[in-house]
Amino acid sequence: MKRSPSFLLSVLAAGLLFAPAVTAATNGVDEMQDRYEKKLKLKFIEHGGWITDYDQARSMAKEQGKVLFVYFSRSYAP
Repeated sequence: MKRSPSFLLSVLAAGLLFAPAVTAATNGVDEMQDRYEKKLKLKFIEHGGWITDYDQARSMAKEQGKVLFVYFSRSYAP
């Protein structure tokens, strides 16, 4: 099936318009991941005895018969 040149140009234009949005979204995720990792290295978090793995914390709480205090933040959520 032969496509018209205007159809091919519109597909190409749509691809060129969409590509920066995908790249920007990916860069935003990388930036947020970097910020998250830097935050975890702060002294009060690193030495505070916090468990940052939800599944691990849940397992430990169940074993010890304790409840969880969970704080979710979307600031650094990739």
